[in-house]
Amino acid sequence: MAGSNTPHTLEDFELELQSIRGAVLSMASLSLEMVDEVGSLLSHDIKPSASKAKQHEKNLDQLEAEVDQQARIIITRYQPVATDLREVTGGVRMATDFEQIGDDARRLLLHAKDLQAWIAYDSVGVLQSQWSLSHQLLVDACDAFNAHDAEKGAVIGDSKSKVRSLATVSREAISTSVEKNHSLAPSFVEAVNAIHALENIGLHACSLGEAVVFIETSTDRRDRRSREC
Repeated sequence: MAGSNTPHTLEDFELELQSIRGAVLSMASLSLEMVDEVGSLLSHDIKPSASKAKQHEKNLDQLEAEVDQQARIIITRYQPVATDLREVTGGVRMATDFEQIGDDARRLLLHAKDLQAWIAYDSVGVLQSQWSLSHQLLVDACDAFNAHDAEKGAVIGDSKSKVRSLATVSREAISTSVEKNHSLAPSFVEAVNAIHALENIGLHACSLGEAVVFIETSTDRRDRRSREC
């Protein structure tokens, strides 16, 4: 870190840096809980609580704001460099992804009633398959962050094409099912929207993996993708 002229101590800096990591880990836990509830919904195991989903999203919003505010304070007060700066900016990136994961999970939980007809019919598990992939990527991304595992983060970051491909197949399967069973037409839009939300969760999980790589190695894989496009 820079800042021999600052009146704040190294211990202060480390504590404030850890506060960002702690908030991000709390967001990881909340996001996973919400996505787990989506999985239970798709497996007919629970009737989701709208109030609980809204409270979780509110908590995620508050934690994201805390991360952003703490990052601004640390950068202004200590002018961190290298690994310390990546820990701050990477934490902000991850907080944004976790908040957006929570937002997509909330939408799924709040529209559970509209999805019931499709869930009851979905014997091949189109929604469940998309959820399983996105959920596993999210679990792996959280583990990679906790373990400072850049190699695992890279594998997760490289999974975006898998998420998109499965979503394309899932949407085609939904359209085919509606063509065969017109009684499903009223739930068609909700089923497609659910695939979109689950796809988003998976893509944000991949972004979390990329953030882990950035924090641990300084390699920004987003820049690599923009050059390849």
